[in-house]
Amino acid sequence: MEKIEWKAPEFEHRSKGVSWFWLTIIVAVLVLALAVWQKNFLFGFFVVIAEVLILSWGNAEPREINFVLTEKNILIDGKKHYGLNELANFSVDELEHKDIVAIFIHFKQRFRGPLRIHVFKDKLESVRNILKMGVREIDHEDSIIDSLEHLIRF
Repeated sequence: MEKIEWKAPEFEHRSKGVSWFWLTIIVAVLVLALAVWQKNFLFGFFVVIAEVLILSWGNAEPREINFVLTEKNILIDGKKHYGLNELANFSVDELEHKDIVAIFIHFKQRFRGPLRIHVFKDKLESVRNILKMGVREIDHEDSIIDSLEHLIRF
């Protein structure tokens, strides 16, 4: 049985300058002012909480995650386990990062979003070959959320 193991970052880290953080604060203050003007204090509270999360997540470094892929399943960080028979298809997206690509795994369950896994380019062909044994590869199309994520560098 063929088996591939690798470590990859949890998410693609996009460096942000001080201006990015100031821009989010300015937008949050403007939206907060609108909430106060409309006397919608619950929404104002939501804006403050959301801005705190954006500032903390925007500065976070990705942790390394362990992946194990076999002909029958994929194990993520020793905790999540997915059988290849649960997957509908997968697609590969070249990232801005030179050494890493993202593999989007789509599940057969309708209301489940795709799973994004990062793979270093030197392991991509072996990972792709094992996935192709049980899952169909499709062309990757960015979703609106993915495009927005790239635009705001989050």
